[in-house]
Amino acid sequence: MNLNAEEQKFLIEFLMASGSLKEMSKILGFSYPKVRNMLDELIQKVQKLKSVDHE
Repeated sequence: MNLNAEEQKFLIEFLMASGSLKEMSKILGFSYPKVRNMLDELIQKVQKLKSVDHE
């Protein structure tokens, strides 16, 4: 399992925004809670990827 193109783009934008969810909300045109949920989903996926790598 890998990050898809949309997830990779989100992650790059997040890093470029210095981790600011408020800035990400502006960039993406989504509400802060939606961006927070997107980040939470990405974190969960990365955690799963990490656990698979350690098996």
